[in-house]
Amino acid sequence: MNARWIISRPVDLALVIGSSAAGYVYLALTLLFHVPFSWLWWFWSVGLDGTHIFATVSRTYLDREERRRNGGLLWGSLIVCFAAGPLMVLAGWKLILAIFVGVWAYYHVVRQHYGFLMLYKVKNKDLSPSSNKLDTWFLAVMLTAPPFLRFFVRHPEELGIPARFALNHVLPGSEAVFWTALLVLAGLYAGRLAREPRWNVPKLLLLLGIIPLHWLTFTFMSWKAAVPTVTIVHNLQYHAIVWFHNRNKYTADSAVPRFGRIPVAVTRSLALYLAAGLCFSLLYRVPGFALGRVSDIAFGLFCGFGFTHYYLDSRIWRVRHDASLRETLRLAPA
Repeated sequence: MNARWIISRPVDLALVIGSSAAGYVYLALTLLFHVPFSWLWWFWSVGLDGTHIFATVSRTYLDREERRRNGGLLWGSLIVCFAAGPLMVLAGWKLILAIFVGVWAYYHVVRQHYGFLMLYKVKNKDLSPSSNKLDTWFLAVMLTAPPFLRFFVRHPEELGIPARFALNHVLPGSEAVFWTALLVLAGLYAGRLAREPRWNVPKLLLLLGIIPLHWLTFTFMSWKAAVPTVTIVHNLQYHAIVWFHNRNKYTADSAVPRFGRIPVAVTRSLALYLAAGLCFSLLYRVPGFALGRVSDIAFGLFCGFGFTHYYLDSRIWRVRHDASLRETLRLAPA
């Protein structure tokens, strides 16, 4: 059986699987060519990260039907997420807030990779319970192990945590246990692949792209440089799936009265979608960065954009429970 793709073979290879190439480019620009970090950070922050939050907005707050159907979720999450940061700052928890932002952001990236992994499994009928369990554990461990090893086993001081709390110090021999567990898991996965009569090629290409990237990133980069390097992959993947979703949903003749003019307009033109996303990103990223440097409350407030995005994304892509979403993503049984 030929491999089946989520969007199409060229788009998947370029933006879903091939998006990892952007991370490797960031690695090379930082480590080999010593491009100033500020240039790389601003290009990623405004050009890709802020615009991918607009992608969420395009299919939630700008969609008339979504506002009517899920108004409580949309407006409630907006209020709670934008209040959380300032309240934590006022409580004297700015460091905890910063760590929480980083952990949730990274979890969000890992969960998206898991989402694409499962879409490839659904598409290619690779859904045996044992395969699902091993794929889930392999992806989760191989993506969380690199930052865990660097920041909690070896160098917690890089996150502002006293060095004495490093697991290497608290529990001597913990790193040996860590590596043993990884080798056992890798061996189990390799053994399962050796027994597979047919490989799910898109799934394996996805894993082959992202897992080495995360290991290289957290081996050679500080957490600040790691953020855009691993997140740029997530951003490109997200734009690809949202554009595919929106094109399938908002281009019908009846779309305007049902969903509203704005989502339809920004979907009918890729240039307009990109321009709208860039304007959205500039309008909040630039003042947010400037104000966050002089006011802790402002820093907490602007965390709300990320928090709202992370939370809504955990709710709006539940393919298993949403028949209309399955239809829009063309996941209905053939």
